[in-house]
Amino acid sequence: MENIWQWGIDVIKIVQQIRSPFFDLFFKFISFTGGMVFYMIFLPFIYWCYDKKFGSRIFILIIFSGWLNSILKDFINHPRPYNLDESVKIGTTRGPGIPSGHAQQSLVVWGSLSLWRKNRRFVFFSAAVILLIAFSRVYLGVHFPTDILAGWIAGAVLLIVFWLFIDRLEILFSRINTVILAVVSIIIPMLFSMIFASKSSVMSSGALSGFCVGMILEKKYINFKSSAGFISCLIRYLSGGFILVLLFFSQKILFSKSSQNNLIFIFVHSWFMFLWISAGAPWLHKKFRM
Repeated sequence: MENIWQWGIDVIKIVQQIRSPFFDLFFKFISFTGGMVFYMIFLPFIYWCYDKKFGSRIFILIIFSGWLNSILKDFINHPRPYNLDESVKIGTTRGPGIPSGHAQQSLVVWGSLSLWRKNRRFVFFSAAVILLIAFSRVYLGVHFPTDILAGWIAGAVLLIVFWLFIDRLEILFSRINTVILAVVSIIIPMLFSMIFASKSSVMSSGALSGFCVGMILEKKYINFKSSAGFISCLIRYLSGGFILVLLFFSQKILFSKSSQNNLIFIFVHSWFMFLWISAGAPWLHKKFRM
């Protein structure tokens, strides 16, 4: 294993030979576009303004992918390159390294968008984004090349399985009582949070639970139309996004990281954030005819 790590560090040092203040800033920005914060900025637009069905599917996929990634990271417990050689550290991050979450999530998201759009130019664009995000993680010294490869493999498997079976699963779920679905959407993620009790996994479990419960409520009581004109879309995005930002930063005001109930709060906080995305904002948009 030491030989593989050393090879990875050697690759990182070769890549970092192009280092400059411009590339540091550029690849930090590219890396940001592969993180969950960026997807929370980008994906609500699809769900609120463009295609509710696809938006809900990609949200469920990326949340589940994030949960799986956190479980794999904790199980493998692989070091970061800068843990072994401090000189390669340009970017900052936390937790174990393999598989790369940025590599996995970018393949899941942009792969899904490519399957949805079915446009050759968009496929090439998506491939370029996936490669750039992966390269940025190596350049910043936060991932070995093997971390990237593992992330791509995990993302590809998840992407294929999800899109092969999602239609059948939706038909199956449509036959189940909505109350039962809502209860299951709360209980199962809570159980997983107790079994895999890390910050990242609990956050993903809460997000998945909140989003699924919101989808059930939206379908039964709201049923908003996602397609709208430019002005309506802009108002929807700004109003929904404003409250989402408030919810996001409320954790720093309402809760202390040193609290004994930290993981419980993380679950609840993520639950309400993604409930807002899937049901709260759509209710607001329909209520005020946005």
